[in-house]
Amino acid sequence: MRCGVKFAQATFPWSSLVAAFVFLLGGLDSRAAAPVAGQVVRFTVFGLRPPGDVAFTPKAGAAPQKLRFYPTARSPRYEYRGTMPLRFVDPETNAVIAEVTVPPGAAEVLLVFAPAAEKGSGARRSQVTVVEDSFARHPAGTLTILNLSGLTLAGTVNDRAVTPEAGLNAPVPASRSAAVRLTTTARGRVVPSYVGTAALGRDERALLVLFPPFNPGSAEAQARLLVDKPASTATAPARKR
Repeated sequence: MRCGVKFAQATFPWSSLVAAFVFLLGGLDSRAAAPVAGQVVRFTVFGLRPPGDVAFTPKAGAAPQKLRFYPTARSPRYEYRGTMPLRFVDPETNAVIAEVTVPPGAAEVLLVFAPAAEKGSGARRSQVTVVEDSFARHPAGTLTILNLSGLTLAGTVNDRAVTPEAGLNAPVPASRSAAVRLTTTARGRVVPSYVGTAALGRDERALLVLFPPFNPGSAEAQARLLVDKPASTATAPARKR
């Protein structure tokens, strides 16, 4: 019995067909094995009380790199290439000290470390605040307040009234000097919380980081002033305050 459907004879050589099939399989294998690029993040670190030795892995297959904390300035700039979260570990035990997820698109960040006690655990742990730190976000000639104090604050920067909210606030024009006076309310009275002046050189900017009071119940925020300038114009490390 003959079938009414005719199959056209293949004119494609079998050797070429086999080669094409192998090529296709090879392409699939290479795509499956290709590593995920992840994010590229450049960052600096700072901590009121640094958590001791801390390391991270800059990219897959690289050796761990220790962080260097400065007491009154941003650290040197580091670069991470990979997927989130970015993990920081104890270089001796490899125990995780902190994990950070940097939002996509935030290529320049400052990571502010603070102690984070965990009940029932003696391991060192840190809470990390991610600060978008590009000069587009925080330009030269301005002062920005990062309020981590937990206090409700109000006051002035030079002659401009400010009410710093929790977290990162908008930059305030400062030119070459910014006199900062902040108050809070304690036991029904308005009391000073921070008073200081930021002196800025050419192309410099200032970040005022306010931490919780050292003594519980106190109204005085612990403060650190970080002054730096764009890397393209810097001829020396950021000034320490």
